[in-house]
Amino acid sequence: MLNYKNPKLSIAERVEDLIGRMTFEEKIDQITCLVTISEDIPNFKEHIPQGIGNVGAFTVSDNVEKIAMYVDVLQKYLVNETRLGIPALIHCEACAGAQFTEADVFPSAIAQASTFEPDLVEKMADIIRKQMLYVGFRQALSPVVDITRDPRWGRITETYGEDATLTSFMASAFVKGIQTDNLKEGLMATAKHYVGHGITEGGLNMGRNLVSERDLMEIHCKPFQCAITEANLASVMNSYCSMNGEPVVGSKKLLTDQLREKMGFSGIVVSDYLSVDRMIDPFRVADTYEEAGIRAIKAGLDVEYPRPKGFSYKLQEEIKNGKLNMEIVDTAVRRVLKMKFALGLFENPYPDLEKLKKELHLESTKKFNEEMAKKSFTLLKNNYHILPLSDKNCTIAVIGPHGDSLRSLFGTFSYPAVLDMTMSREEDGQEFEEPGVIIYDIEQKYVGQVREASPRIEKRIQREFPKSQSLFQALQSYLPGADIKYAKGINCAGTDLGGMQEAVDLAAGADIVILTLGGKNGWGITSTVGEGVDATNIDLPGKQEEFARKIYELHKKTIVLHYDGRPLSNEYVASHFDAIMEVWQPGEMGSQALCKTLFGEYNPAGRLPVTVARNTGQLPIYYGLPRGSGYVAAGHTGMIRNKNGYINDTAFPLYYFGHGLSYSDFEYSDIQLLNDKLCSNDTINLSVKIKNIGNMNGEEVVQFYFSDEVSSMVRPSMELAGFQRVFLKKGETKQITFRMKVSQMAFLNQQMEWIVEEGKVNLLVGASSNDIRLSTSILLLNSAIIDERTRGFYAETCIE
Repeated sequence: MLNYKNPKLSIAERVEDLIGRMTFEEKIDQITCLVTISEDIPNFKEHIPQGIGNVGAFTVSDNVEKIAMYVDVLQKYLVNETRLGIPALIHCEACAGAQFTEADVFPSAIAQASTFEPDLVEKMADIIRKQMLYVGFRQALSPVVDITRDPRWGRITETYGEDATLTSFMASAFVKGIQTDNLKEGLMATAKHYVGHGITEGGLNMGRNLVSERDLMEIHCKPFQCAITEANLASVMNSYCSMNGEPVVGSKKLLTDQLREKMGFSGIVVSDYLSVDRMIDPFRVADTYEEAGIRAIKAGLDVEYPRPKGFSYKLQEEIKNGKLNMEIVDTAVRRVLKMKFALGLFENPYPDLEKLKKELHLESTKKFNEEMAKKSFTLLKNNYHILPLSDKNCTIAVIGPHGDSLRSLFGTFSYPAVLDMTMSREEDGQEFEEPGVIIYDIEQKYVGQVREASPRIEKRIQREFPKSQSLFQALQSYLPGADIKYAKGINCAGTDLGGMQEAVDLAAGADIVILTLGGKNGWGITSTVGEGVDATNIDLPGKQEEFARKIYELHKKTIVLHYDGRPLSNEYVASHFDAIMEVWQPGEMGSQALCKTLFGEYNPAGRLPVTVARNTGQLPIYYGLPRGSGYVAAGHTGMIRNKNGYINDTAFPLYYFGHGLSYSDFEYSDIQLLNDKLCSNDTINLSVKIKNIGNMNGEEVVQFYFSDEVSSMVRPSMELAGFQRVFLKKGETKQITFRMKVSQMAFLNQQMEWIVEEGKVNLLVGASSNDIRLSTSILLLNSAIIDERTRGFYAETCIE
């Protein structure tokens, strides 16, 4: 047996034995990628005669058996017919479910964040892990840990929101669920997009990142560092953007100096699709693909997706010319091989269809999916206790573009969105510019055009997700004694008003009106928000507000449900309607979950993971604004003071970070500290009591913040320390104890060293960032430089 095939040897020994046997071409093949898009399984010998290191998964088929067959044929070819028999590392997207035929689809990432329950995310990731593992996909191109503070950016739906602590907690949970403690039973998680990708100029995807070095390290690197430290993150994907004049994909400062040397990352760095190409166009920092490839691999990029352009056989000539050192190529190859050995790919790279079948279409997964959706729903307003509804024999008018739509349940980077994109591209007559590279040209007949998707897409989703129901369908099943009718009224883009009067008339005759509003998440010209689908307007699309005004004028009992990945930023709807719920994209069991929530079988407790702007003019707006900036500075010291912030408007948000209501009320009391004088290496122990004083069992999300009284650098007005979602029966009291390392309060001093600084720190506990119920303070007795890798990232909790 060759040493690299001997599982009894160490990974390091196997890597060195294998790399010593490889030709230059075989090494390059390991750091490049193949993506094939065809109905039939291709002849791999034609595509990759010497092998390939990485493969973008074949994910859309009539059934999962064909996908497993693709993997089986591919890996058997690589293992049995190439010289060294190196299996491929196959990847697919997975932020809301494994993105392939028959896999479960969960609520979108922004909805997951709204649960404020990382354990749910870890459990979801474990389900995804099993489905991907048994189909033969061993790398998840997830989670997205970008911090987003600009809802113009269409990828907000893929993120965990605006806060680095919440994102860190969720990211760590996702990575733990995907990778497990033993990679042989897990997948490689890929945190993206390193780094600062969510803060781009003008809110446009892939633009320049307007991030200071301090914010980059304190805020945007934090979720990556947390996943590295806590979960041994296996892979990172670079951002498409440029920062400080450098494309991230070609920045040694970011990919090596910061990520590897400062943050201690030891996994592989993969390129986002075509990001190496972008060094030629639009960045114009390289003249040829070879130049781009040399810059990227020298910077610290290990693998180029989706095909070999910068990392090609032509690099051998550049090595001969002295432009590239062979050791740099070998380093990237070693990292890839190390991961393949750690995953156990050399022992078993094949799918297991029998085990896969046992993990698909499970009733237990459907129930979990429904639970996750219920926990994501965020009740923004409930005047006069309109919700929960109680009359199950009434007349209900379901109106609006999402009321009878399955597509509305799913966000970008979900399998239904892929189906939508694929079918929409076909309808547009778009062909592939080169094999395996999906480019969707948005060709509008006029500026601002959003085309309606074909009815074929709804039919296809219904066929592939037979247990999914639209809200209208779910209500009919849930309320057999009620008279439920539906009228669309207006399309999702808000441009087709032809059915408005029908919907208004239907609403006028109903006892209860359920008004569905919001955008459509996905790719291309049929979506209002998504990857590459950015907007100057964060309001309801088109004339949806006009539609909402006509419904309000009826003065009927109306519940507004907002479906979108971008939060509801409409002052008219927020101020006029009495019951409003943020639904996000709740996944394949979302409608069933909504029925139970609307009628009180479940008591909502979701919380906003973002601060909601009133309009685009307020951007950026977030709860952790540095002192002296934005709404937190309105009316403070200055020659001219304006407590409203703007002369023509208020600077204060429509909804605050952490906001969310319940059908119950909760009382906070008895805040206590184990010790109020601490040193830099100590742990804060803070406890509070929470009592359900309402008439229903329910959950409360208890939020713990801290605020430095005085510091040597300008700090955020407040920072999230931790949180706990807790269930309480009516009349029940529980004690929540938060344990937070003092090092979690560390920041960068003037010398850019991580320090904890002596002095008074205020500790705040409440139901949102703007609803603080209790407070106390501690005194830090000493200042100290701390290790950024091992600092605290979020407070741990205990419920008694």
